Amino acid sequence: MLEANRWVTAKFGDGAEPALPEARLVVLANNDPVQHNGRNGRALNVAGRRFERGLFCHAVSKVVVRLPGPGKTFSAFVGVDTNEQTLGGRGSVGVSVSLAGKEAWRSELLREGVPGVPVSVDLAGATEFALEVADGGDGIACDQADWAEAKVVLADGGTVWLGDMAAEQPSGAHYGPEQPFSFAYGDRRSAELLPTWQVARAARPLDDQRTEHVLTYTDPTTGLVARCVAVAYRDFPTVEWTVHLKNTGAEDTPLLTDLQARWTPN
Repeated sequence: MLEANRWVTAKFGDGAEPALPEARLVVLANNDPVQHNGRNGRALNVAGRRFERGLFCHAVSKVVVRLPGPGKTFSAFVGVDTNEQTLGGRGSVGVSVSLAGKEAWRSELLREGVPGVPVSVDLAGATEFALEVADGGDGIACDQADWAEAKVVLADGGTVWLGDMAAEQPSGAHYGPEQPFSFAYGDRRSAELLPTWQVARAARPLDDQRTEHVLTYTDPTTGLVARCVAVAYRDFPTVEWTVHLKNTGAEDTPLLTDLQARWTPN
């Protein structure tokens, strides 16, 4: 979701990347996205014991937890998630917690169907620590781990549930202001023309889950209007957009060709 917000801001906003929340998860490694408070819409399941809170991770996984203040204790209940892929004893993991680069806790080898184990780590005022899931030495197939009921009690007495924290998975990608569409206008490309046209930006909430962004370019010479309407979702990293072209001038425009729902420089 943070990555989707970066893209939307670059394309439809002022180009400045949105500030990341101070308290967040930074996913440095994981096979597929880390899932919050369940797996594929279902509760976490460790040997038949179900949990509504926590993180679902797939080895090899490393998640850095950045807290809003000094931490007192971290606790969780960890084990291999029981599901249609791991059922029957498939999946073996070793999990660990580290502080300041030093291991503070490590489990024995855990397998599907085996009861999970409790985790309790004294954070001693640390504001950052790491959760890691390693494969069991036989490859990563079915190595799916649950950090169930994962939470931090802060030094001030507050509680932070890891399953409710935003997750950042750094991609290293740079998103520029190039339009998410392209076309040829006569013998020139939109990538060359649009930066010289008049531009207007607008945004409005459609409902609790969707925001509409409108990007409008107007050619001051011919009156062609290129309007891109995008809908960004708040509960899923998806953006949909539609491009509308309208001639508001008194004469025919140059020929429009090669309309693409993506940016192409040439």
